[in-house]
Amino acid sequence: MAKPSELTIPFSTDKLIKRLAISCALLLAIHTFLTVLHYGFLDLPWLLRELFDVDEEESIPTWFSSMLLLITAIVLFLVSILCKQKKDANAKYWLGLGFGFGFMSIDEIAGFHETLNTLIQISWAVPGLVVALVIGGLYVKFLTSLPTKVAVQFMMAGAIFVGGAVGVELATEPYLYNDALNTMGYNLWTAVEEGMEMGGVIFFLSGIFDYIKQRFGSQIRFNASK
Repeated sequence: MAKPSELTIPFSTDKLIKRLAISCALLLAIHTFLTVLHYGFLDLPWLLRELFDVDEEESIPTWFSSMLLLITAIVLFLVSILCKQKKDANAKYWLGLGFGFGFMSIDEIAGFHETLNTLIQISWAVPGLVVALVIGGLYVKFLTSLPTKVAVQFMMAGAIFVGGAVGVELATEPYLYNDALNTMGYNLWTAVEEGMEMGGVIFFLSGIFDYIKQRFGSQIRFNASK
């Protein structure tokens, strides 16, 4: 019979969160600078703007956002494993969040929500809000079981993310209806939307790390078999 072994991972995350936040701010700043420069002063080549456009799928900001969601999904899966090892009933909630963030990471590149827009008469943000509210309701018990500070941070992160993904999306619908997507106003709003989404995820990831440190200590150990 195989003897159990342990995989120990030193857990230091402050620098990671700081670097993710700086990277996010830098990408938003580049997008904003190129937008103002293009619409206000100089006609820039599209390929240059596309490379740093937060609203384009084939761009560095979109790759960063997808990577950020994937990192969060992986960390959530790890928390689920750790909770399962301790026979914690919340393991299934962490696992569900992991799958959710994994799906959003794929969607960020594949653009499932854009495809949905071509199939329905209303913006994808409307059913997206309904889904977010349903999931929020299902996770009330989970949130109440967490340390108060972590639970508040999770709720704030969710509000920031949904506020960007759904709130700003709906607020900018008039630009679409008036065929005004190729304007400075719309492209500055996209920076606000994506900034709230990425910022919300980073804030949520920071909360997960705080939970791990409180629940499992500064080092995490996974039981394995040889």
